[in-house]
Amino acid sequence: MTDLVERLVANPGLYTGPQADPADPDGPKSVARITVTPLPGGAGVSMAYEVLSAENGVVHQEHSVLARTPRGVVLVTAHTHADVAAVLFETEPGMFPAGDGDSPFPMAIRLEAPEPGHLIYSWSYGRPGEPLVVRDVGTVRVST
Repeated sequence: MTDLVERLVANPGLYTGPQADPADPDGPKSVARITVTPLPGGAGVSMAYEVLSAENGVVHQEHSVLARTPRGVVLVTAHTHADVAAVLFETEPGMFPAGDGDSPFPMAIRLEAPEPGHLIYSWSYGRPGEPLVVRDVGTVRVST
């Protein structure tokens, strides 16, 4: 079985699909757009991620690098909700939680590629001292 990095390196392109808050199924509807680009040598991928809403335009922008390193798989991410990048280490397949001091707020990102050309990008976050809650899930499929 291939790992997450291999699956994404093998299936680059523009991924699009719905973005939703599982805790608010009747909430605003958004669209996720993620461009996946392989890194040199197949070490990983870069991902340019946007969430678009009909009412508010671009509501989230993020640039990430998912890569194998000598210390394991990491996700380096910079997004519009913080003025610092986070370096997140994989703790279990596809799970990238922020450790103490790794992010200005508690957060975790889960990446799943259940089949070629299908990516699920989930954000969990909360206020300091509160538990993480899955709040944003982009379920996207490659379109180009």
